[in-house]
Amino acid sequence: MNYDYHIHSEFSYDSRMLSADLVKKAIDLRFDEIALTEHLDLLPQELSVYGLPSLQKYRNHCMKLQAEYSAIKLRMGIEIGDYHQVQSFAEKLISSFNFSPILGSVHFLSDHTNVAIPLSAPLSPSQIEDYYLQNLVLVQSCNFNILAHFGVYKRYYDTPPDEHHVQPIIDEILRTIIKRDISLEINLSSLRKPYGQIIPEIDLIRHYHELGGKFISIGSDSHSLDHFNRIPDFVLDICKDFSPPPLS
Repeated sequence: MNYDYHIHSEFSYDSRMLSADLVKKAIDLRFDEIALTEHLDLLPQELSVYGLPSLQKYRNHCMKLQAEYSAIKLRMGIEIGDYHQVQSFAEKLISSFNFSPILGSVHFLSDHTNVAIPLSAPLSPSQIEDYYLQNLVLVQSCNFNILAHFGVYKRYYDTPPDEHHVQPIIDEILRTIIKRDISLEINLSSLRKPYGQIIPEIDLIRHYHELGGKFISIGSDSHSLDHFNRIPDFVLDICKDFSPPPLS
């Protein structure tokens, strides 16, 4: 199946893409399914700047798009940033909406460093540890379908950082998502960034498979129309060993 389950359009504050244009391109590229996964970022420093999107308007918009473009399956998803820090509030907000998929992601460290944007300096070993500990709490405590952009802080690196000191934490994250049937995302955004490779990297995906991981999701993490394209062949080859996310 040709799909992309991580895309941001006009309901995300940082997107420059119209969803209608996206759907037309997806049909032209012969995608079977795509998912809009608009940002739901609920930390105070985010809400004070970007506000809260209208989930009702978003749902109505997705339903209208699907009715207009029946040649493709359009999923109404959501990406909940730092879900574990806003869990109670987030669960109340989404309880009446049938979001599928729900992406969980980490954007902020304990020291408030935003690791999803270009960094002023590489993370220290303790910050890297904190990043993975945040992910561990996320996958242990929150209900969602896909762990998004695992390793996102590396997107603007030129070379891979040393992560040997956090390998036990990474292993615990992988074992937890396997136990809870949370899919691991192959995020394509870093192919467009200085890092120049997918995150997580191929070796980590192989390790996930060796540990018993079964579910892989593909996400372009597109924020503009030129980011959204065919899935690279090498990614499709990786996915042959896995199943897509078990979504409703």
